[in-house]
Amino acid sequence: MNKSLLFFAIMIAQSAFSQVTMSGNKLVKDGQTYKMSQYQDVFKNPEAVSYLKKARTNSTVGSIFAYTGGFSLGFGLSAVLFGPKNQVYGSYGSQYETKADKSVAWLVTGIGAGLIGFGIPFAVASNKNAQKALQLENGESTAFQPHFKLETAGNGMALSYNF
Repeated sequence: MNKSLLFFAIMIAQSAFSQVTMSGNKLVKDGQTYKMSQYQDVFKNPEAVSYLKKARTNSTVGSIFAYTGGFSLGFGLSAVLFGPKNQVYGSYGSQYETKADKSVAWLVTGIGAGLIGFGIPFAVASNKNAQKALQLENGESTAFQPHFKLETAGNGMALSYNF
């Protein structure tokens, strides 16, 4: 009888203090894995749910920019590297050769790099919002914690205030 009471007491304590963690792109609660789309089944705190919604939105927008930028970057670089070196023009027996204009390929490459750079802040915001949602759900403090940081930049040092 005492063993069964102890077992039930441990089970109740385990369910009361269950933690939600992230394993790759999945949520883990009580040893069971959930997809990110099932976050409403995992999270009970409404504020944590709103932070995870923001995280998913930021992740989607960041992924769109990253994939589009990656495709543009790869397409532009392949045109620059493997495109024609010279172009031959001619009509009625007279031909002349000019160097191929690769300015459009470089433009597409630059746009791709810019799109990737534009998607990075969305990925960082997604990670921060997901971590904040996990902290809120697990009952950890999410208080404002500013701190000073000593950094070296080039040939000097700087003291920065991070918040």
